[in-house]
Amino acid sequence: LNQKKVVFLLGPTASGKTDLAIKLSKSFDFEIISVDSVMVYKDANIGSAKPPKNVLEKYPHFLVNNKNLTEIYSVAEFCNDSYKLIEEIHSRNKIPFFVGGSMMYFKSLLDGINDMPARDDFYREKLLEESLKKPGYLFNLLLETDPEYAKKIKPNDEKRILRALEVANSSGKTMTENLNESFKKSLKNKYDILQIGIYEEDRTILHKRIKDRLEAMFNEGLIEEVEDVKKNYCIESSHPILSALNYKQVFDYLDNHINKDELFNKALFASRQLAKRQITWIRSWEDLNLFKINSDEEIKENIKNFL
Repeated sequence: LNQKKVVFLLGPTASGKTDLAIKLSKSFDFEIISVDSVMVYKDANIGSAKPPKNVLEKYPHFLVNNKNLTEIYSVAEFCNDSYKLIEEIHSRNKIPFFVGGSMMYFKSLLDGINDMPARDDFYREKLLEESLKKPGYLFNLLLETDPEYAKKIKPNDEKRILRALEVANSSGKTMTENLNESFKKSLKNKYDILQIGIYEEDRTILHKRIKDRLEAMFNEGLIEEVEDVKKNYCIESSHPILSALNYKQVFDYLDNHINKDELFNKALFASRQLAKRQITWIRSWEDLNLFKINSDEEIKENIKNFL
């Protein structure tokens, strides 16, 4: 089976993915696609460790600076953009090279994601109005429409209940049917994928890198960047930037929830926690070729053999 090739490079925060990606793209016919839920936003530069402008001009990254901070970028959108990019890049006889640390994005790309209908605020309002009059209304309605899904969630899980009712109402198919639909666009079945993970058993190495990078971010003007974002955009409370690493902590500081001394330590702690979660993903990831940080030559060999 002569499947077209795709390469993934994933790793924890501050493990040097971007630099490595640029190095590798000099040796291979790669076009880089960023797998990062924050770099996709314009004006979220320092806190997302986005490559500087001159680097992006020389080594273009897809899905960087694609969205305004007034918009919200979803996993589904990322997957749809990626499917298109893969085809375009293959049509130029190049290889799509996905690089980043947003594990959920990688996972959704690999396993496929359902084309669920969009949020319907008008229908939600109606449901919530009814539920104020009749306690238990939402869950009972779900039991009628989709008993199988209702079994899987708690009767007070309003968020999931609303979503399931909205999906059934908009698509004419229950949440269960939507989830079972195997038109999941899994990349696994379509392409020959090489998955590379960079990883460090020795935590102190990664912790030092995280700390050095965070210090550099503050020196480059992270606080000023977030001040500008606050000034220039009306950001809605559900926007992911508000809970994104480094941004959340600076927003908290600017809103006087934490003081200047706490700011660095909170951001450092959050970075370490994120790295820990990313490493947990990486450890349980199937078909992943694991390399230590700074194993550039071995990784190059690995890619050569794959291609």
